[in-house]
Amino acid sequence: MTTNYKLNERVIFRGQGIAEIINIVERNNLNYYVLKVFNKDVQFMVPIENNTSIRKPIPEEEIDKIFSFIEDKDVLLPKSNWNKRLREYTDKLKNGSIYDVASILKELNLTKENKKLSFSEDKIYKQAKELIIQELSVSDNTNSLDVEKKLQECLK
Repeated sequence: MTTNYKLNERVIFRGQGIAEIINIVERNNLNYYVLKVFNKDVQFMVPIENNTSIRKPIPEEEIDKIFSFIEDKDVLLPKSNWNKRLREYTDKLKNGSIYDVASILKELNLTKENKKLSFSEDKIYKQAKELIIQELSVSDNTNSLDVEKKLQECLK
């Protein structure tokens, strides 16, 4: 299914976060969205046809469900070795589902309560947290600091 997006529309670019469609171009008989990723000095071109790299932010009515999901402390920590978990986390981040990203955040937050996160774990934790803050602030049209504060409360 192809969703048509408009120029200047904010979208979720899987694994990267919020992006804005700054142009639509044609190259080699294919049409592309040109995306500018927020908080990064980088642009990407993604094909319009059969595009699975971008999606619309979650609707505003989903926001409370995300916070409830994050607040739920019923988390089963994976027992696999770190290399396997790293691959799983990376796949979930690339998937782009906010629930997958939130599950990473929950797992690493619980791990953080029991031991100091490794450098790689901490990096993924911060990336997951930032992706959630970005999407929820765009979905709710609110300040990212307010979203971060509420997220911190949910993680306590």
